[in-house]
Amino acid sequence: MAVDILTVTDPPLSRRFVVPDRIDELDGIRGFAAILVVFHHLSQSFPGTPASSVLRLWLAVTHAGWIGVDVFFALSGFLITRALLNTKGRPHYYKNFYIRRVLRLAAPYFLTLALVACFIPHSFAFLVLSFFYLANFAHPFGIDMVYGPLWSLAVEEHFYLVWPWLIRFLKRKTLFMLALAICIATPLFRFVAQKYGFFDPYVSWFRFDGILWGALLALLSGSPRVTRKQVLTWSIAVGGLGGVAYVGGAFLGAMARNSVLGSSVVFGVVAMATTGVIGLAISASGLKALVFLRNPVARFFGDISYWTYLFHGLMVNLALRLTLGWKPGWATYFAMTGIVFSACIMTGIAVRHWIELPAQALKKRFH
Repeated sequence: MAVDILTVTDPPLSRRFVVPDRIDELDGIRGFAAILVVFHHLSQSFPGTPASSVLRLWLAVTHAGWIGVDVFFALSGFLITRALLNTKGRPHYYKNFYIRRVLRLAAPYFLTLALVACFIPHSFAFLVLSFFYLANFAHPFGIDMVYGPLWSLAVEEHFYLVWPWLIRFLKRKTLFMLALAICIATPLFRFVAQKYGFFDPYVSWFRFDGILWGALLALLSGSPRVTRKQVLTWSIAVGGLGGVAYVGGAFLGAMARNSVLGSSVVFGVVAMATTGVIGLAISASGLKALVFLRNPVARFFGDISYWTYLFHGLMVNLALRLTLGWKPGWATYFAMTGIVFSACIMTGIAVRHWIELPAQALKKRFH
């Protein structure tokens, strides 16, 4: 897994690795992550116990869709770190970064807060926390987390309050070693926190390793001293280790989030596996094994993934109300799924056209 990113002798120019500006597979990863989270909440919210064994199995499998959050974390860590490395020497580095974050995230986020205020009762205290990106501290403050999707946005914003400053002032080697040390130490920290009763899986410092695995790939692939082969080798090693650990642990029942071992390691290994896939996408462009990520459907959901992630919980609540009293069978499940996805698609297209794309046009002024 170790790759020397500080090789004394630089590789020839012809062997140096340049990350492509456009990577279609990353949109697909983002899209699949959003779909996984939607299916997780459909499974989590499905009323009653279905008579169909096939539906029970499907609900059990899709309940693991919560891993989509850790997929988002790793992808965010890669993309944002790559952007920060590319702009660290430019004027107005901090101002441009934070303005771009606001333009990318703020309007859909605060629109979601307004909708939650309208449609979820007794949400005022939680919305106050969420307004200041503190949704993930609801439990420590003794406040009900009435709308789950908002916690992960808080984790990311807390991370990016610090990370741009470290990138600005620390050398690449120091950053890489620091990030790797945190990635290794955080599962141990989660384990100790559970043993001593102060663990909360939503609190920021228990989840930074997910973002940092993606950041490690950005630090590695952005080095002028690293070749494509080294990036590919590192990605296969990290992704393979994470994938095998997750699948093997899940098979043995060791990856349950309600177990001490599972909660200690599962978030990190999912981020490792995701980082491996991202590394394959950037270093082995056109790989047949990743064709599903270049699928137009996956990439479409990638385009509307942010809004889908923010909005889908409200639609799950609506679907539950509309199917209230129905038998817990396939008809109920298909109806709920149709309501949620059709609403997310229609509103997602509108939000992208009228909010996100105009904001992206403004972002170009702040490089």
